[in-house]
Amino acid sequence: MKKSILLILGIIVFISCDKNNADDNLINQLGEVCDFKTEIKSPDGFEVNSIGEIYFNGSVQAFQFLDDEIGYAMLSKNAGGYVEVFKTIDGGQTWSNLEIGINQYPRSILFKDENFGIITVLDVTGCPPPNCQNKCVILKTENGGISWEQVEFENLKGVLYHLKYDSNGNLYANLKLNDQSVLMKSVDNGANWDTLFSSSNLDFNLVTYSFEIFENKIYISAKDGEILVIDTNGQLIKTIDIGNSTIWDVEIIDENNLIVVLPEKVIKSINGGDTWETIYEESARMIGFDSVDKGLMLLKKSICPTDVYQVNDLIASTNNGGFNWIEAEETTTNLRINFTNSQQMGAGVWYMMIGNKLLEIKEN
Repeated sequence: MKKSILLILGIIVFISCDKNNADDNLINQLGEVCDFKTEIKSPDGFEVNSIGEIYFNGSVQAFQFLDDEIGYAMLSKNAGGYVEVFKTIDGGQTWSNLEIGINQYPRSILFKDENFGIITVLDVTGCPPPNCQNKCVILKTENGGISWEQVEFENLKGVLYHLKYDSNGNLYANLKLNDQSVLMKSVDNGANWDTLFSSSNLDFNLVTYSFEIFENKIYISAKDGEILVIDTNGQLIKTIDIGNSTIWDVEIIDENNLIVVLPEKVIKSINGGDTWETIYEESARMIGFDSVDKGLMLLKKSICPTDVYQVNDLIASTNNGGFNWIEAEETTTNLRINFTNSQQMGAGVWYMMIGNKLLEIKEN
């Protein structure tokens, strides 16, 4: 029996060593494709600057700057996934933990100004997840995050996601309960909510695009490869067919020029979604567009085919609406997967969070 066990262990070790040798040989053959690169390069005409880092055992879920100095970031702990909020008053160079001490699962954060902010959470108090959405809870601050009040909406069930204000100060969010999603609207900063648009065709994405607001129109992700366009009163204006139900990002430059990032390609319309043209035939993430012509994206370039996830990405710019790309001279490993979100800070200037590091990319 002992000899049999030793023989089995020997076979396992041999197979493991043989597989490791095969992986090493493959990596050697592929060369630079499997080099692990951490430096982030910029395309010609731009520069990338490191602003600051949030030192915390967790990951950034979202960040937002109110002006050049004041910003907030929502993080979840690696152990437990609970809410932590960090604040900066020096443009992101340093961050302080507000230590709000709330053991709930964060979903969205949005500040209206320096004082008023909302965090939506999944509250699993008193019941085991995931079947624990028999109530709807948010956290609210009116003093810049120093203290937070828990607010429960007795007439709602589910979790609010993707908070957004329109130009008139109305607040919108997805309300998700199990597999159903509806678009909600509040005219009093989230104190009360009404259903704006409900349809069994609505789609939902926890991490990326679910809806965007442009002027007085809302572009909502729908099933069966569609985007529904409604007005701020909830009336359906049009349906846009994109042919793919999974959407990573949507950039609405104007009513005619739309860019949609799909899992394996990027498509663009110059006629409001009537027709589409592919402008990049790989995975990507949107940084943002300044105008119809000028924009920035993160583009996938190659992958190292081993058991460890390793994809090579780079920053690219365009001067003709994405039909041609000016790429950084080198790739960065797993740039897209560590990308949280971006925010335009001025003409030709963007902030983006990669991991827990805040970076600035700006035009020279």
